[in-house]
Amino acid sequence: MAHQISLFVENKPGKMAGVMTALRSKAIDVKAFTINSAGTFGVIKLLVNEPVRAREVLKGTGLAVALVDVVVIVLDELPDGLETISTLFTDLNVNIETAYGFNSGGHKLLVIETGDPERLKAVCDQQNIHFLTDTQIYAL
Repeated sequence: MAHQISLFVENKPGKMAGVMTALRSKAIDVKAFTINSAGTFGVIKLLVNEPVRAREVLKGTGLAVALVDVVVIVLDELPDGLETISTLFTDLNVNIETAYGFNSGGHKLLVIETGDPERLKAVCDQQNIHFLTDTQIYAL
């Protein structure tokens, strides 16, 4: 299962820079990220090439960090990409809790966090929706 790093941080200048400096100092590559604000705190989610090591590096800086299971879907292989996925998941009662997209190697990719990632992967298999393995994600 692929993982993203989720950080709960104080919402103030310099927090993202500190995270990036810590990761860069250990040659950990950030593939994609999102930041969400919740008043005085925020959540940073990062897709990195070495999530387990990144978690340890960031824990060492005193941050609250967790590994979260995700599924990364290749959108450019689907007609109407996001609409196709959204409609299909609605029809099959699959909830997307968090999602963010990015481009890599000419492909449109969608990172999805859900309460049941194994079910999401099974649905993708059944519907011939390509998702990346953890090895493929970390090699981007």
